[in-house]
Amino acid sequence: MGRSSILDPLDRAILQELNIDARRSHREIAARLKVSATTVGARIERLEREEVIRGYVPLLDDERLGWELWATIGIRISKGKLREAEERLARDPRAYAIYDVTGEFDALVIGRFRDRRDLDRFVKHALQDPNVERTNTQVVLNRVKEDRRVPIGTSAPSGA
Repeated sequence: MGRSSILDPLDRAILQELNIDARRSHREIAARLKVSATTVGARIERLEREEVIRGYVPLLDDERLGWELWATIGIRISKGKLREAEERLARDPRAYAIYDVTGEFDALVIGRFRDRRDLDRFVKHALQDPNVERTNTQVVLNRVKEDRRVPIGTSAPSGA
């Protein structure tokens, strides 16, 4: 299927059902969509094989698990060393996401930390990397929206 693949309406409906609750059985999804469970199973298998569906994970409450602090960290990296430095940062489980970005910094790390000291250790460790020139850290005060689910619709909502 690849990146340029077009999903048909049934694929999109199945993905929407999985977005609501990925633990739903094929039989339950089939009943909701008025198709056979065999059809749903075959579609899901194809979507997994083609990596449209890359896995299933529970949505855990990070704060209840001890991850009390979130931060965004802009990182300036030596020319030509971006991928190398990002790969080293990505090995740290506190790095929730790492993005190449435009602007003043080369990379943006979104991290979750146990506490302020944990964040401090992460930043100081990053600064020890010979290719990290500088960082700019912003502590997240409140998370207003956070949703790992991918919208299934074909266009942006009205007013966007």
